[in-house]
Amino acid sequence: MEQNLLTAISSVGFPIVVTLYLLTSFQRSMDRFTDQLSELVKELQHQRHMVH
Repeated sequence: MEQNLLTAISSVGFPIVVTLYLLTSFQRSMDRFTDQLSELVKELQHQRHMVH
């Protein structure tokens, strides 16, 4: 892992590697957020149907 990181940094540069890391991390966070939001919408729809 460390060797791959050093190879990537020497090939494309530190700013590019950091940017790719941050974008990957952001994508994982957005995926989790989307899943949680979907669950919330389902729960709200369920609650709405129970009231009516």
